[in-house]
Amino acid sequence: MAAADQDPGAGTAATGEQSLVFVLGPGRSGTSTMAGALSYSGYTVPQAIKGNETNPSGFFEPRWVVNFHRRLLRASGVRPLDTNPDVLKRLQKSLADQAVRDELHDWLAPRLEKHGRLVIKDPRMVWFRDLWVHAAERVGVDPRFVIMLRHPAEVSSSRSSYYNSSEVPAVAGWINVALMTEKLTAGSARSLVHYPNLTSDWRTELVRLRDDLGLPLTPEPEEKPHPVDDFIDPKLRRMKPGWSEESSVPPHLQLLGDRTFDALGELAEHGESDETAGKLEVLRHEYARAHAVALSMVQPTVRRARNEAAARARKGVRVRARARLEKQLEANGPTRGPSLPGRVVRRLRAGLQRRTDQGRTGPREG
Repeated sequence: MAAADQDPGAGTAATGEQSLVFVLGPGRSGTSTMAGALSYSGYTVPQAIKGNETNPSGFFEPRWVVNFHRRLLRASGVRPLDTNPDVLKRLQKSLADQAVRDELHDWLAPRLEKHGRLVIKDPRMVWFRDLWVHAAERVGVDPRFVIMLRHPAEVSSSRSSYYNSSEVPAVAGWINVALMTEKLTAGSARSLVHYPNLTSDWRTELVRLRDDLGLPLTPEPEEKPHPVDDFIDPKLRRMKPGWSEESSVPPHLQLLGDRTFDALGELAEHGESDETAGKLEVLRHEYARAHAVALSMVQPTVRRARNEAAARARKGVRVRARARLEKQLEANGPTRGPSLPGRVVRRLRAGLQRRTDQGRTGPREG
């Protein structure tokens, strides 16, 4: 049984120093391949989700972690590849909630104690970086971050093929999440890995991670044969690099994606530098401006759709109320004089009007 398939109760505590690795990156960026390679090198993925047709080798994601992240994202109205550069503010309440922090700590502590080395991977994880770092500090471990890097054209194409996602928001979300991931992990022990490099020469990449991040790997990457040999298929890279001629992504967004990918590539290949940090900060400002412009363009359409939806809801309330009243009058039989039903209708209408007035959102367009 692979380490990624182990239940927390099935393994034994690892000897030596404890180690905790967080694998970050959008879905379809190679995070499963990286987490899997680490799981075959001495790390455990507690209660891992099994593979399916979109990822037959396995997702290497702890079921509890995925459910935990999903619950908090839904409560905050945040999407895994959210395009809003300011959306992290919506999560501040959850990030600061002591009950949430205790819940994560109570899950992490016994599993780290039992297994010694854990790799935690989920595409939603970047939004909760502060929660995980706080939990790691409480158990006395300095976590390592491995950030997977794959070109946005490939990621969006893969997501479109396997998840039926729209290409434009997928690329915008990739840019936003990639830049946010870099910013949130700056100053931490981290390493960026190109997905094609991992699939073509996994030994070189794991040796680099071991040496740069101090990861204890068993078996060592140099050993031959190695279980990762059977896990990583060099043909895993099914999507062609670069933008297709049929791409619906506008040129300015393609260029912004290319520049973001190149700047992060400099980090992966040459390490930290003030020059690269400056480039990434400029890219963050440019993306924020592009996002603001896009919102301003669609604002009239959004307002119109909201007003039309509110009007349909009000009409539906009136129709249902009238149907209930007619049914009630029919059940009660004929009444003497028109005054009683008239009063009932007038009162009902007045009450409905007060409710709809209170429920309206946004001004009507002229």
